[in-house]
Amino acid sequence: MSSSKFSSPFFKKSPLQGAYSSGADGIVTVSDLPHYQKLQQDLVAGTLATFTPEAIGNEQLKKADRRDARVDNEGSKLKQFLDKNKLGFLTANYKKDTNKDGVTDYKEKTNSLRASGKAKIDNAQRIKNAKNQCANGVDRITSAGTVICNK
Repeated sequence: MSSSKFSSPFFKKSPLQGAYSSGADGIVTVSDLPHYQKLQQDLVAGTLATFTPEAIGNEQLKKADRRDARVDNEGSKLKQFLDKNKLGFLTANYKKDTNKDGVTDYKEKTNSLRASGKAKIDNAQRIKNAKNQCANGVDRITSAGTVICNK
């Protein structure tokens, strides 16, 4: 009698001989790497597009507009609600004037936001115009707005 039933000639002729140990007939999958790379590139491109000086300037202008609407709209539903429920003290920050210059602190902050937003948009436009002037690219732009081109 033989020592093992797997030592018979039948099992030695099996087409599966060595298939498990060699990895033949294993599962093969297609790599998703290109798809993940494209996803990452699209995320980065979208994120960088929102952090341009022009986009930031536009957001600051929108924020300033919302602040103006919040204060200037005396008949707003929020103001009516606060007055009705005797919570008008919550709007005290809108009327506070620490400098005593006739402009409230809230309005000063709003004007500062608006000026900063306009400056960012103007600066981004100046840089775009400078890049259009130089064939080899812009080396730097001085604070006076002078364009120095690469050689």
